[in-house]
Amino acid sequence: MYDGPDFDYDILDVVHLLRLHKRRGNYYDCPFCGDTKGRLNINPAKNVFRCNRCDRSGGMLQLYADLHNLTYREANQEIREALNKGEYREAQQAKKKEQAEPEQSKLAPLEVRHRTYKEMLDLFPLYEIHKENLLKRGLTMEQIKERRYKSVPLYGLHKLAESLLERGCELQGIPGFYQDDTGRWTMNFKTKNSGFLVPVESVDGSIQACQIRLDHPRDNNKYLWFSSAGYQNGTSSGSPVHVIGDPDAETVYLTEGGLKGSIAHYLSGNTFVCAAGVNMYRSIRPVLEELQHRKMKRLVETYDMDKKLKTGCDRQYHKCSQCQVQGEQDTCPYKVEKRRIIQNACGKVYGICRELSLPVTRMVWDQDSDGDWAGKIKGIDDYYYAKRAEESAPLPDEKGVGTKR
Repeated sequence: MYDGPDFDYDILDVVHLLRLHKRRGNYYDCPFCGDTKGRLNINPAKNVFRCNRCDRSGGMLQLYADLHNLTYREANQEIREALNKGEYREAQQAKKKEQAEPEQSKLAPLEVRHRTYKEMLDLFPLYEIHKENLLKRGLTMEQIKERRYKSVPLYGLHKLAESLLERGCELQGIPGFYQDDTGRWTMNFKTKNSGFLVPVESVDGSIQACQIRLDHPRDNNKYLWFSSAGYQNGTSSGSPVHVIGDPDAETVYLTEGGLKGSIAHYLSGNTFVCAAGVNMYRSIRPVLEELQHRKMKRLVETYDMDKKLKTGCDRQYHKCSQCQVQGEQDTCPYKVEKRRIIQNACGKVYGICRELSLPVTRMVWDQDSDGDWAGKIKGIDDYYYAKRAEESAPLPDEKGVGTKR
């Protein structure tokens, strides 16, 4: 019934969603027995699979359902959602409205979250594709291990949750964990949200929450919080600030994104405070206050060079209808708005620093003769990576924007 000709996807789509490792032809590593010699045969013509080692076999829905502990109907629904073929979406939304609002858990204390996340990440693998991604960004394997970057698991979520409980970890109040309809604890990982986890750490190095760096960004969003808000006994992660480096440093750097800040730290040795996004400035203040109570005397803002984005229309932005018309316009409304948002967020940060009597400077790089971004090196991590590759690169300018030193 479920693997018939009426389906508008096939087993190769399922294989892609599961990110099975291909060895040769239609042979893949088996996710059931852990075979790494390519004994799982995929037959696209018949939409079936069979492992020549463990003898597991069946249709495309069984492949997905057995790995995720789902019924065929649930597997079909998740696959369609992941492939943007969501004919069930309206029915799901109507069902959710009929159901009672799920009870939410209170956020667990930081020390409890840290222990659970640490144990959780110890259980997870790091897929080769994600390891290569991190290495290409300028990190070493030692640094990757130190930050505990791990891949999002695609199956066995109930068993992973049970393993954490057996280790004495608390799951209630931990963002990302919730109880399903049967009362079993599980984790809010979806195939369509595949990627690797980026732990977000506090000033003292405790893991507060985790972000997912998506393999396939959606709507220009590269990151997603590992959260379980809206699920039974779930909770929101909030938008905590990531801190990396010496907490007693006198000069601290500010950027957006925990992964970006961590890479910049390793490449420069500087201490970074990393907001989840430029508009998350409200979360920054308590962290700056805590660092001020230590030894911080100066903040350096290093947001992306979009803050100096050229606003001339070159028909590059598909979101802007004006950019799609023939002939260049004077300005691109989308670029103007994007630059305004970033500069407004910078202004909010400078305002916070003035209220705290904290000197702040702006760091800029890759500028043209007009002082705008030249368009080559966007992030502070990119700048330090380029600087390391070419030691003769000039130092960036710093322009005072806040309280006098």
